[in-house]
Parts: sequence; structure tokens; C-alpha cells
Amino acid sequence: MAKARSPVYPAIGLKEAVDRVRLVYEKDYTNRVPRAVIAQHMGYSGLSGKSLGVLSALGKYGLLEGRADETKVSALAVAILAHPPGEPERIEALKQAATAPELFRDLDERSQGGRGSDPALKAWLQTEGFIPAAADAAIRAYRETKQLVEEESRGYAAVNQQAESTVHKGQEQDWGRAADAIGNAPPGMRHESDDAGDTPPGMRKAVFTLVEGDIEVTFPEGLSKESVTDLSDYLEIWLRKMRREAGLPPKANEKQ
Repeated sequence: MAKARSPVYPAIGLKEAVDRVRLVYEKDYTNRVPRAVIAQHMGYSGLSGKSLGVLSALGKYGLLEGRADETKVSALAVAILAHPPGEPERIEALKQAATAPELFRDLDERSQGGRGSDPALKAWLQTEGFIPAAADAAIRAYRETKQLVEEESRGYAAVNQQAESTVHKGQEQDWGRAADAIGNAPPGMRHESDDAGDTPPGMRKAVFTLVEGDIEVTFPEGLSKESVTDLSDYLEIWLRKMRREAGLPPKANEKQ
């Protein structure tokens, strides 16, 4: 018979944990502060059963480090917060946080990376000393964490695949022909040639005029295919963020 153990697991999924640690980072960055202050940054009145559970969860994911008055946002959390959704650095940091809780590593092993059924996982957790309610909560946090990593990973793969396809289709075009296309764009957009007075030698600049003002993009001449792919990935992620901030619905193939 398996040895019983206390049910140690994150009380919340990784998505909520990231949202919570973001509130702390926006207030105190990576400064060392008391746990009570961190709880207040997250919206709690102070240390209580609920806030202590969330603080514990953030520690299990590796998003907070230290003890008592020496607690701070970790470098792993900063790696997640500093990069937009879909960037490989953020995805790698999310994967690291998702496997930080010992219980989640055990569940991955028992379920072949999350492919096992919830009833099977619950039965195993109960043999490990979890009461049914705790087992349900642990599985819920585990599933939410897996979902976040999978969604962001799929989003990056889709953007990367689309960018590669665009590059291959446009292999016969160079930046000069792309500039011509910009020059023929609808009213409200214009291309500024590379002999503009404020454009350094060897650089080109595209200017897009919007109601709110101009958007300028300055880029080196002769970009490689790899650089075009990287730029396309970045611009797609940036535009996805701008669409969310403007209140526009996501595209049909876009993950939120």
C-alpha cells in the first residue's frame, strides 16, 4: 500500500499564478518585501488562509522566492512577464514553471504528460493520501497549467509556420519590390525612401500614417530570410497584442 502523504499542491493554475505575480511585479518589481505586502499587492487585505494558499502556489511554481520579509518575484517570473505571449523565451519559462511542482511531475509521469483521465488521476491521488476534494482541486490546477502551456506553444508554432510559409512564397521578392507594394498602398499609408535625411546609410524606412499619428519602421537593407521570419513572428505577436488592447476580436486561427 502506498505511503500516505499530506496533499501538497498549488491551489491555483499557472495562468492565475502568472496574473497574480504580475500584480506584485508592477508594484515592487524584484524588490524583497514582506509576504503581507505581497498579499496586498495581489488584492488581499493581508495574510489569510486564501492569500497564504496563493502565496504557496506562486512559490511552488517558482514565481516567488525567499521567505518572510525577504520574499521577491523570481527571475523565472520575470522571464514570463517580460516576453509577449507566444515568444519562445516565455514558452520555455512557462514550461519550467509548469513542471516545478513535484506533484505535477508525478502526474505527468502517471498520465503520460496529461493524457490520463481525471478519474484515474483522482484514484491515484486518493491512494497517496489526498481527500476527494483536495484531489479534485489538484487535478483542476494541473489541467489549467497544462492548458496554458499547450495553448501558448500551439500559438507560437502556428505563427512560426505561417511566417515560414510567407517567406517561401516570397522568395522571389526582395525588399525593393515590397517597398513598391507599400508605395501602392491605400490612402493613409506611405513609404519613405531610404535617401531620407534622417535615415542612416544602409537603412530603409517605412512610414504608415494613422489617425493617431505616424508609425515608422526602420530596417537594414538586405535582410536574410531568417531575419524576415523573425521579424514576421515579432510583428504578428505585437499586432495580436494591439488587437486585444483595441478591443478587436481575435482572428479565426488565433489563440488568446
